Amino acid sequence: MTNEPIFQTLDSLNISYEIQEHKAIFSEEDTKDVVITLEGIDVKNLFVKDKNHNYGLVSMNLHRRADLKKIAAQFGFGRLSFCNPDELMQYLNITPGSVSPLCLMFDANCAVKVLYDQSFENHNVVIHPLRNTASISIKFDDLKRFTEHFGHKLMTGDVYKEE
Repeated sequence: MTNEPIFQTLDSLNISYEIQEHKAIFSEEDTKDVVITLEGIDVKNLFVKDKNHNYGLVSMNLHRRADLKKIAAQFGFGRLSFCNPDELMQYLNITPGSVSPLCLMFDANCAVKVLYDQSFENHNVVIHPLRNTASISIKFDDLKRFTEHFGHKLMTGDVYKEE
């Protein structure tokens, strides 16, 4: 166990996790140099918005391509673009490269909609614990419980381009 606040929060919610420290990962490209041995689906997170400043966090399989039109439709948003670092800090209190669904704990107003990949059901997911120098594996059911604990309603859906 570590004394970082995120781990204290997970412990207080009785969410078990495994942690692996590693070199910093800033992008999908960086993952090619890091071997993650944790059990679960490797997750990437997209923080998106539409022109009306509706915000959404999408968590999906690291190794697949997102379909932004599908995602926008599921959120009920217009055309999507990626948020900038200032918006990441304002809404999720995080810097690029460390985005994680665990950041939702900082969105006290629940301004960010949440969409998780439906294929996460009945699996563990591998996510960053609010820093990109480690990864944790947790059950998807526990991630949903964490999300709801902080007042967010979540959706699950198909977020991928047809391949």
